Amino acid sequence: MQAARVRLPVGVYKAFERGSEGEVLFRQVTSDLPIEEREYFSFCFYDKEEGIRHWLYNDKKILKQLKNLPQEFSFEVKFYPTTPTTIVDDHARYYVFLQLRRDILTGRLPATADTHALHGSFVVEMTIKCIKCYFFF
Repeated sequence: MQAARVRLPVGVYKAFERGSEGEVLFRQVTSDLPIEEREYFSFCFYDKEEGIRHWLYNDKKILKQLKNLPQEFSFEVKFYPTTPTTIVDDHARYYVFLQLRRDILTGRLPATADTHALHGSFVVEMTIKCIKCYFFF
């Protein structure tokens, strides 16, 4: 059985034995991550020919969803919370911060100057609060 390649929130890739359904892979990946609030996250895969991001459904077979695409997934934030302070788990908040930063830098999440200033305040908050998280990864 071919291994699934998953990009983790910190930017590194890790190989996992893929299951028949997305839920099996999701449980394998999240068991290695120190997060409690998993409901904000999911897997996505990219169709590079069309340039489209697709979300992997956990209740469906992986092969039927990929349709001959490589078994390469990205563990990403599927639902952004309205405010980062609603996330209780420091590790989950840190992963949301990493995704938010990456989405702003790549232009996937367009923002006004006011929104950039607000996100900057979140960056400062996360830097101060998650310094202790950073050393436990």
